[in-house]
Amino acid sequence: MQKYILRNKLKKIYKKKSGKNHFLNWKDIHAILVLFDTAYFEEAANFINQLINAGKKPTVYAYKRKNDKRDYSNLDYHILSEKEAKRWLGSPIYTIADKLKKERFDAVIDLTICQNISLEYLLACAHASIKTGLKKNDFPQYDLAITNLAIGEANRFRVSELGKQIVYYLNKIQAG
Repeated sequence: MQKYILRNKLKKIYKKKSGKNHFLNWKDIHAILVLFDTAYFEEAANFINQLINAGKKPTVYAYKRKNDKRDYSNLDYHILSEKEAKRWLGSPIYTIADKLKKERFDAVIDLTICQNISLEYLLACAHASIKTGLKKNDFPQYDLAITNLAIGEANRFRVSELGKQIVYYLNKIQAG
């Protein structure tokens, strides 16, 4: 039921989307919202460390599935558990979304490989000059989408490769 509600909210958000974003290139991007699934934690964490080393300021939200037993409490990441996300009432998804609506990012980098309605909702609620990630559905989520993967290839696509491609294309944008 939660999935159905979020999907309908996404439809409404994208129906109202104006499409008036001001694109920034990589050197002008500082504040970045990073979304990822903890199933790909090592690769995502390496990418986030690269962002920090490049002088970027990442804010990180990750989705933790119920079979993930790792402890993320020592990290400066916001972790949303599958159990919390599936709650009907009092779901932290809406609290996080409200918080993201009040913040402004230069970019959102979505490192999710497979569809994740909870992270897609956070992506839709975030305000940023440019949103980028791997195209996984028919919503107009991204300003810069990595696409044209062969059927079944998305499941074998690596987060590290996705991160490299996103940075490569952001470097190619001519801001102005």
